[in-house]
Amino acid sequence: MTAPTDSIIALVTHARDVPADARGQFGRRVRDADAGGGLLLETCHRVEFYAAVADLMTADRLVGVLPAGGRALRGEAAVRHVIAVATGRDSVVVGEDQVLHQLRQALEVARAAGTLDSAIERLAMTALRAGRRARSWRQGPARSLADVAIEVLEREAGSLVDRELLVVGAGSIGRLAVAAGARAGARVAVTSRSADHAAELARATGACVEAFDPADRVSRFAGIVVALGGPWSVGSEAIDALARHAIPVVDLAVPPAVPDRLRATLGDRLTTADDLARAGSGTDAEPRPDRTLARLDALIDRTTAEFMAWLGTHEGRAAARALVERADREREAELAALWRRLPDLDPQARATIEGMSRHLAERLLREPLERLGTDADGRHERAIRELWAL
Repeated sequence: MTAPTDSIIALVTHARDVPADARGQFGRRVRDADAGGGLLLETCHRVEFYAAVADLMTADRLVGVLPAGGRALRGEAAVRHVIAVATGRDSVVVGEDQVLHQLRQALEVARAAGTLDSAIERLAMTALRAGRRARSWRQGPARSLADVAIEVLEREAGSLVDRELLVVGAGSIGRLAVAAGARAGARVAVTSRSADHAAELARATGACVEAFDPADRVSRFAGIVVALGGPWSVGSEAIDALARHAIPVVDLAVPPAVPDRLRATLGDRLTTADDLARAGSGTDAEPRPDRTLARLDALIDRTTAEFMAWLGTHEGRAAARALVERADREREAELAALWRRLPDLDPQARATIEGMSRHLAERLLREPLERLGTDADGRHERAIRELWAL
């Protein structure tokens, strides 16, 4: 058994270091690796797996599915990372809301599977609580990756005030992009694979509706934000029009929704979600004051320390239960063998012997259990598990 401080592992693949295809493959490998008890978090920029490992062999097997650029964090570093993710400290936009919702959904999925490890469940709940606390400090409207996309377009094309903006996609990110474009003063058009969804979003936001393949009409837009769950299928007219005009495009989809031919046409006028992640917090047009980041870091430090303290007692309790169960199994096996050798033993003698064996086991276990109850650093827990092969 690993030490309590090492029992949590976080396998991290992020867009800063691992391309989208490799992140997707990693997620599939985790599902195929029979890694029950863990929690898989998948967002546009990250695919991560959090687990409580029972031994080094299990940890090594999980680490083996990481792609190049992936990281394996253990113990306190893993716990700190999960909490930093939930608070938005590790996001392109510090404190953004989407990752908190995504972690909550991942927890619900893991719970529904019925195999979630209690330590990982506690870690996720602790991280979510810290994330909610961090958001409670916010002043002003929440920022999202859609705001960053609009800022990229403004850097490339200039002010969007009273100019036309196309948002491709009517889901949650598309809705955020429409709102961000409107705040920037743009006249927003929205399109989607589903005309009904586009019309519904347009009615709710005051945007207008564009065809999914706008053909050469695409040339009238000052910029385009793509937020689709699938490819943006456009024909030659649209691609040729984009080739003739210096229109910047930000593709927030993961994997990218812009098809290969259009990607080649756009060249450096295309910014992907992975590009934004690699740029990091430097894409944020509203740098956070040092005191805000310091407050977040203090929250992460404090929450990490609280969880690690709980984890130590949790591991000790688990070892105590395992020790008592092992002693009971051994005692019952010996009694069963004795009853077979003495089949005619009267019931009163049997009860006396059974009571004596229970009392003896309790006396022998008293000191180990007391030590587990005051085991601050996991040393006693490790020794008992090794000695008893728990």
